[in-house]
Amino acid sequence: MADLELSQAFFQRHGGNLGVRHFDRILEKARSIEDKIQKVPALHRFWKDVLVCLELIRDYRLGRYRNLPTWAIAAVAFGLLYLIDPLELVPDVIPVVGYVDDVAVIALILKLVKTELARYAAWKQAHPETVYANGG
Repeated sequence: MADLELSQAFFQRHGGNLGVRHFDRILEKARSIEDKIQKVPALHRFWKDVLVCLELIRDYRLGRYRNLPTWAIAAVAFGLLYLIDPLELVPDVIPVVGYVDDVAVIALILKLVKTELARYAAWKQAHPETVYANGG
């Protein structure tokens, strides 16, 4: 992980590689992401923020919200995909240690996009008509 600097510059360089299939995979695996957050005690503190990230991905994918830089949506997508990707730096099957990288990546991503998530949450609150049930 030390060699991989997850920064705004990193996501500016690589954000163009993000495609619809990435968003669709996150949305398809939303329940798995939620289950993992609930299952791993060290991830519990990120529960609300991860839910906001999932809503952001859904609204971005549906074209409801696009008022954020490409690097920020790429960072959010990367963090969520990292939670469900079985090819991790430290496999989850290793007790306790297996989740350290998940916690580190999510904490870093959330810190990086904190301002953008706050803007999205404010937009969401100002537009209650975009609140939906059952994913649509």
